[in-house]
Amino acid sequence: MNTTGTSILPLLQPACVCAAVSLSLLCAGCDVDEGAVTAKKSGTTAVRKSRDYVVLLHGISRSPRSMRRIETALAAQGYSVINFGYPSTRESIEEIAANLHMTIGGIPPGKSRIHFVTHSLGSIVVRYYLHRYRTPRLGRIVMIAPPNRGSQLARHLSRWKAYRQVFGRAGEEVTGAPGTIPQVIPPPKAEFGIIAGGLGFPLGLNPFLPGDNDGTVSVEETKLPGMKDFILLRGQHSLLLLQGDVIRNIVQFLKEGCFIR
Repeated sequence: MNTTGTSILPLLQPACVCAAVSLSLLCAGCDVDEGAVTAKKSGTTAVRKSRDYVVLLHGISRSPRSMRRIETALAAQGYSVINFGYPSTRESIEEIAANLHMTIGGIPPGKSRIHFVTHSLGSIVVRYYLHRYRTPRLGRIVMIAPPNRGSQLARHLSRWKAYRQVFGRAGEEVTGAPGTIPQVIPPPKAEFGIIAGGLGFPLGLNPFLPGDNDGTVSVEETKLPGMKDFILLRGQHSLLLLQGDVIRNIVQFLKEGCFIR
């Protein structure tokens, strides 16, 4: 019995180490999921006054707090900002998009455009929302570290019960397996730009992901046909939201439809 146990253990250890490291990278920077839909509107009397709205969507196991620095920067530019919160680990992407639709339906009618800035899972929610619902005043979209082609990390970890318990239905819907939402919905019919995180080298932060990556999503997984612009910035998946170069590029794309070069 001891001989059998000893022979199996080395085979199990790499998979366990891979799962443990990957799960820790996926959870890095996570804050408490608020568990209810919340939408906070911000505004300011800035030098450049804008009538446009920007809707922010955080990633999985996060809350609107993770988008707070971006919210503040956009409000300072004169945008009316809606920092949309949702229970990402307890609802499906379809359910989250339905709640987003109700929130956007509360925006007063007028000529102002509605832009989106999304992180990770929030990008897939917006893609589904735009495919399912009509948004006549649609402006530009900035996606930060989106698993647009599905997430190989999620696909690997979804075999583990702990992942399914922590990240819920939406976490399983971004695996990129055939028939999952990232694979079947088309790109948005709007100008959209993608900000990917990584190291700028052949290997990224997570050694268990192929190619350059931000620890959670590979650079190649972020890309989507039809993107107006793309930029790779050095950074970790969750910490990208705090970086000044990321925020400056968000502002630039919403204004001009291109990133800073």
